[in-house]
Amino acid sequence: MSAILPFEMASQDSESLKELASIARMITYARQSAKSLNADFPVWCLDLALGAVLQEMYANGLQVPLFEEGADKANMAVAH
Repeated sequence: MSAILPFEMASQDSESLKELASIARMITYARQSAKSLNADFPVWCLDLALGAVLQEMYANGLQVPLFEEGADKANMAVAH
């Protein structure tokens, strides 16, 4: 059984996904910076944070993408 969401609910979910995507981009930038500095522990922590944000995005309706060309395998493992 499927229900039709009211327009306000759909736009709210869209806004949540946009905010979460923005957070994911910030974490990704910080992770890449830490990686270039060979700061292993911050990279690990940021991997966990990115995985948590991606899980939240999937819980809010983002479709799980197939493995993308050029994606870091470590990020894919954290995301699932």
